[in-house]
Amino acid sequence: MKPAPVGVARPVSHHITNEAFHQAVAAARHAPSAYDLQPWQWRITDVTLDLFVDHTRLTTRTDPDARLATISCGAALHHARLTLAAHGWRATVTRSPDDADPAHLARVRIDGPAPVDAETAELARVIDLRHTDIHPVTGDPVEPATLRTIATAFEAQHVRLGLLRPDQILELAVAAADSASLEPAVAQWQKELALWAGNDRIVGSPGGRLPTVSCGRDRAATFALLHGPRDNAIDWLHAGEALSAGSLVASTFGVSVLPFSAPIEFAVAREALARVVPELGFPYLMVSLGRHPAR
Repeated sequence: MKPAPVGVARPVSHHITNEAFHQAVAAARHAPSAYDLQPWQWRITDVTLDLFVDHTRLTTRTDPDARLATISCGAALHHARLTLAAHGWRATVTRSPDDADPAHLARVRIDGPAPVDAETAELARVIDLRHTDIHPVTGDPVEPATLRTIATAFEAQHVRLGLLRPDQILELAVAAADSASLEPAVAQWQKELALWAGNDRIVGSPGGRLPTVSCGRDRAATFALLHGPRDNAIDWLHAGEALSAGSLVASTFGVSVLPFSAPIEFAVAREALARVVPELGFPYLMVSLGRHPAR
């Protein structure tokens, strides 16, 4: 058999690519998604894997522009990309491949075989082990060096990760406590901020000063905001890819990543973020990072 010309990939059979795509889709089922709706749909052809947002699974009341759904699809896309790489495939991803169909979020094409490095193999293994832990963080704080490594994983997916200072969390806690919203996502956000800031009672003081709080149970957590300079569907897709990448790397360090959708779902949360952290760009998702003791 004559060797392929230099720089030209040898064709891969459709049977082999289809099997690889099915493995990628299976792994994507483990991706984190808002409200656990898994609002994605995959279509496999002989040469491509196409990702669509599934509008039948959207929560239109809290996600009218499919922002959260697109973030969830981004996480599934990263899981699929990682799985292909871990199985020895080099793939090209085209995001928003069809201007006439905004629901068509990405197209994945296998270019040919590629070597697998140890880090990629380890992250793919973590896909089956990673889970979202909603319990309060009571373990040791995440070390600065570990935080930097996790932040690098988030930011490799074209977003920025802004760590929030304790005083900013306190101000956000006051804003959340003042909200009359009974939406479940806002209630979760209120609860988590209260745990970090102090306890069940947060009392605001006149003149915009910080609240009076007692020692909280969740003070070992680190809060951060995924953000960027633009606020388009492709940015939300990147935010989901970042959530997947950062969560998987965090899991290798025994760190749990808990995402919060309230800061982008509800006006009161967005306004509070813009007031408290005006130096950040458009918010995509808020996350807390921390360790949980073995149970």
